[in-house]
Amino acid sequence: MGGMFLTMFLMLYIIINPGLRATMGEVAETLLEPRIGFGGAYPAVTILLAGMVMIGGTTVIRHLLVDWQQMAEVQLKMQAYNKALSDARKEGQQSRVQKLMKMQPEILMLQSGMMSNQMKPMVFTMLIAIPIIMWLYEFTAGLPVQALSLPWEPHWVLQDRLWFLPHWIVIYSVMALPFGQILLRGLKLVSALSESRFARLEAEHK
Repeated sequence: MGGMFLTMFLMLYIIINPGLRATMGEVAETLLEPRIGFGGAYPAVTILLAGMVMIGGTTVIRHLLVDWQQMAEVQLKMQAYNKALSDARKEGQQSRVQKLMKMQPEILMLQSGMMSNQMKPMVFTMLIAIPIIMWLYEFTAGLPVQALSLPWEPHWVLQDRLWFLPHWIVIYSVMALPFGQILLRGLKLVSALSESRFARLEAEHK
């Protein structure tokens, strides 16, 4: 629990500190603009590549730091508990309901542990995401042409907003987020295959 509060404190500190965010953006600019900026000639490609760098980095960190097996086990236990409690209430089994309610603190502890497990990578992912977003904000604002021709809109102005999101973030989301989902599924598949192979080799040597 203490680790979760520390993570939240660090995240809040980054969010409310504009000087720190600006510095992080300058670091990203130094690293990325010479490589994927293309002098502002291909902004859609720059946004796509920056998004892939950000999504790729944050996805790998989440995959390495989150215990997915523990998370799945906790979710199954919580589902089974909620179903048992719901069934007992529907059937009017008061003694069973009371017994299950006594187990509630244990279930809440499991839920808290799962949330802490999910929070672990947040600071590290923010250290990747915020610098790139800050750089993209400055990069798109400085483009000589402030509109792109896209399949759904021939004149998509980058600094206009869709609800509260700048259009350049919408472009990033449409192009880069599917890459993150594919990468995460691929990493999980590789991990599952590696664990299966290790278990098989271990069984063969017993």
